[in-house]
Amino acid sequence: MAKNEESFSKLLALRDTLKTERELREKREAIERAKAAEEQKRVHEFEDAMNELGVTRIEAHRGRVIHPSEKPVPFPRQKQLDEEAALRDSLSDEFGIDHLLDSDEKLSYRSKNMSPDIPRKLRSGAWSIKGTLDLHGYTSEEARLLLVNFLEEQRKQGHRAVRVIHGQGYGSIGHKPVLKEKVPVWLVQRKEVLSFVQAPEHDGGAGVLYVLLAPYKPKEL
Repeated sequence: MAKNEESFSKLLALRDTLKTERELREKREAIERAKAAEEQKRVHEFEDAMNELGVTRIEAHRGRVIHPSEKPVPFPRQKQLDEEAALRDSLSDEFGIDHLLDSDEKLSYRSKNMSPDIPRKLRSGAWSIKGTLDLHGYTSEEARLLLVNFLEEQRKQGHRAVRVIHGQGYGSIGHKPVLKEKVPVWLVQRKEVLSFVQAPEHDGGAGVLYVLLAPYKPKEL
């Protein structure tokens, strides 16, 4: 009997403990709800006070001008490829020029309608050299495109005589003067080239050409 009374007493104590813990938990929750309600009340009171004063909320984006990002200019890649293909077809590496070159002591060329003394005048400086293209370090295909673009740009700027440096080929594989042989072949195929000559020794000699260009006419291009 005494053991039963002891067990019952323990149950009563456990019940009281659980009740106390529940009451404490409920009290904490009530305090937290009261704090949240008070905080919310203060927020509403502040907003109500601002509204009474006519204060308008400033939005983050208000007053800012948002400019649309600029789209990159489309690059006409296919057009460039077509132009390069046409250039490759128009400037042949197999074009024979021996019959077109003047038979003097240095390399020179003049188109069929030019006076025989044009190469001599070009070499002696009758036209001042305005632009220079240095092809050192470029492959044949790169040099071909650079040369044509250079000639066109120089003509548009009103330049009549320009310098083209193709080198002697000492830096090429096998020391073969690839560009030295190809550049004259390309030049005689360009209608804007009236004449070209090997530069004087003091300005590069056999590694440089002076090129005389026809005057630029906008309507022709």
